[in-house]
Amino acid sequence: MTTELAYSMINTLGAIFKDALDKAGKSVDTTPLMHGLAAYTKLGLEGEDAKLDEAYKIVMNDMMEAVRGSWKASRNVAS
Repeated sequence: MTTELAYSMINTLGAIFKDALDKAGKSVDTTPLMHGLAAYTKLGLEGEDAKLDEAYKIVMNDMMEAVRGSWKASRNVAS
């Protein structure tokens, strides 16, 4: 699975989750990607769909690498 497809799948899940929250009057202002990550975690979707599991792992790993890089860069500036 490509990183692009992984993001697309998590965004789609997030859009569905956001729509459900909107309909329930519990909308929050955030991106479909964040809704998708929240939905996957909070709804306990791990193991329900192998491709969605893979997409979640790819997106989380990609995001964590970006955070690590940013954090390391900020430490170098502060030194």
